[in-house]
Amino acid sequence: MEKKKLGILGGMGSEATVLFYKKIIDNTSVNNDREHLDILIYNHASIPDRTECILCGKQDYLWDIIAKDIRGMEQLGCEYFAIPCNTCHYFADRLQELTNGKFINMIEETARYASERGRKKVGVMATDGTVKGGMYKKALEKYGIEVVYPSEERQKDVMSLIYEQIKRGEKGDRHQFMNVVHELRGQGCDAVILACTELSVLNVNYSLNPDFYIDAMNVVAKACIERCGGVYCE
Repeated sequence: MEKKKLGILGGMGSEATVLFYKKIIDNTSVNNDREHLDILIYNHASIPDRTECILCGKQDYLWDIIAKDIRGMEQLGCEYFAIPCNTCHYFADRLQELTNGKFINMIEETARYASERGRKKVGVMATDGTVKGGMYKKALEKYGIEVVYPSEERQKDVMSLIYEQIKRGEKGDRHQFMNVVHELRGQGCDAVILACTELSVLNVNYSLNPDFYIDAMNVVAKACIERCGGVYCE
């Protein structure tokens, strides 16, 4: 299969973007460095906060910035596109249209993965913007999977982990994280989706059990490798 150049719109946050790139490198089967995918990364760290824009009605303002970035990468030869930010997938339909179907949708890929693993009821840990956008609920319910979000109090813990800890370079409070997980388990969830790339960073920090936690970043990294003509390896 001919390899395709991948464009990654990153910076949301920067540590998560580094991790995403590393996952693609570590999970691509190669015999030498020339067999890796050609990848262009735009680490747009100064882009406005996605959750804030969604909650405050500034969606079109944010979309204009994202669209300009994608077009710029397209002009530099990118043929497929990925954004390691779940909240940005609020614009997934527009991104598909803009890229003529070449946007690799993390949320759709993760929902399919959960279905293939036989999950019936999953908890979703995500930003307020992702929760309000309803993207995971819509994607998962297409596969007959029930979606559970944390209570208002536990959602505050999720936001604290993301914004007050991991985005500031901290490891993330495991006890605070597990408080959310215990609530979701108590509601019968047979898996928890780490639906924020900062939580993917936390996953690496604590080596969470892959039999229970579904890391959306892992799923989309695999999809990027395969879609762009690479060979995926664990």
